Amino acid sequence: MRIALGIEYDGSRYYGWQRQNEFDSVQERLEKALTAVANHPVEVQCAGRTDAGVHGTGR
Repeated sequence: MRIALGIEYDGSRYYGWQRQNEFDSVQERLEKALTAVANHPVEVQCAGRTDAGVHGTGR
């Protein structure tokens, strides 16, 4: 199933959008939250990425 979401986030505490092995990322946090709600592994994709400390609007 595919679902389109529009999200906004404060990136101050994250090392960018993209999932990284050693750093906290927005993508990782979003996937964990959606996986918990869906009770099924969820992987997200984004049309654009942000760098560390950058906020996102309408991602």
